Amino acid sequence: MVPGLGQLFNRRPRLAALFLIPSLVLIAVALLLVQTQSPARLAAMVVSPQVLGTLLVLNAIVLAWRLLAVGQAFLDTGRTGPTGRLGIIGIVVIAILVVLPHVAVWRYGTIMGDTFARIFQATSSENGQTAATGPVPKDGERINVLLVGVDKLPDRTASLTDTMIVASLDPVGKTVSMLSLPRDMVGVPLGNGDVYGPKLNSLMSFAERNPATFPKGGMRTLEDAVSALLGIPIHYYARIDFIGFIAMVDAVGGVDINVKRTLRAKHYDGYGLTTKGFRLTKGVHHLTGAEALAYARIRKGVGETDFTRAARQQEVIVALRSRVTSGGSLFWRLPDLLDAVANTIKTNVPTTRLPELAAIVDEVGAKNVVQVVIGHPLVASANTQYGSSQVPKVDKIQAVAARLFSTPGTPPIPWPTPKATKAPKASPTP
Repeated sequence: MVPGLGQLFNRRPRLAALFLIPSLVLIAVALLLVQTQSPARLAAMVVSPQVLGTLLVLNAIVLAWRLLAVGQAFLDTGRTGPTGRLGIIGIVVIAILVVLPHVAVWRYGTIMGDTFARIFQATSSENGQTAATGPVPKDGERINVLLVGVDKLPDRTASLTDTMIVASLDPVGKTVSMLSLPRDMVGVPLGNGDVYGPKLNSLMSFAERNPATFPKGGMRTLEDAVSALLGIPIHYYARIDFIGFIAMVDAVGGVDINVKRTLRAKHYDGYGLTTKGFRLTKGVHHLTGAEALAYARIRKGVGETDFTRAARQQEVIVALRSRVTSGGSLFWRLPDLLDAVANTIKTNVPTTRLPELAAIVDEVGAKNVVQVVIGHPLVASANTQYGSSQVPKVDKIQAVAARLFSTPGTPPIPWPTPKATKAPKASPTP
């Protein structure tokens, strides 16, 4: 099983050294990487095309090396006469045990390679035009990513970005700031001096249909608008559709959500559920993909609004992240998860930044994720020609964003800002 041990058994020290030393060196390098790198960073390094391709080639070379060692040891036993039936069965069993892990590595590696190719696409627009690039964060700067959930279901003709969350990673302070934007926000600046009058959730689709007016494409146009609204650069995006979201949650075995108050929506008829209506009582629940989607989508239940929905969407994201990064049982679900991710997520994050981003996310604890939802009085409700709308107060929104997306190394300040506690009075000196 370990190249060189069979040669030692046959009392061939030189051959044993020839087979064993390279094996020990390879094992030592692997152990060093595991000990010095976090699992998330190591995984991010492995899935990059250059590293993954090299590892798959190395996997084939190691397999050939091990089979050669097994064959040489088997034929060099110094026995007399033909090999018995038990000897043949034994060598076949050993060969199978040697080959199986390498087949598993090849299978998982090719699945990851396919996933990688489908997620990190060069285009972000549905009409196939090349995506415009945005600003590039410098070393030590915040990395701002626009997370977009696209309401593209079988019964919908338009692709609406009903979920828009800016996730900002502070590489210095090891924190993540999350800010949800109302889907019904109107009159949002585009960053070029113009203002987009209709609801913000229609901007991406509208820009896709009008490439002459929006040459940067739908996603980059939306990123620039969010950048102008918040007063921060948006570097990258990650786009997810609702059907694929269900597959992702189911691939990890569901998510655990602590429901703050009972959620009721009698008329919810969402995708994936077999019955009309949805209800969750207060407390911890384990949700399937369809149930998690319902929890993230409902906004017309008793006491529910776009703002409460935005908060629930952030809860689901954090719960999914916790599920993916906890425990080792996910290994057996990895092919399904990778396939679901590949069919669900599209992003323009450079592959070279993956190890860095993975390391930051891995080091961020649950208490270091600050979640904010833009609501009143940062926006004002109004009935416009586009229906029930939210009119942004840009100056107030940017003031909140400046504290939430603070200077790297400085703790982000949530909104509403917690009141400072008074320091206890000093005891009188006796």
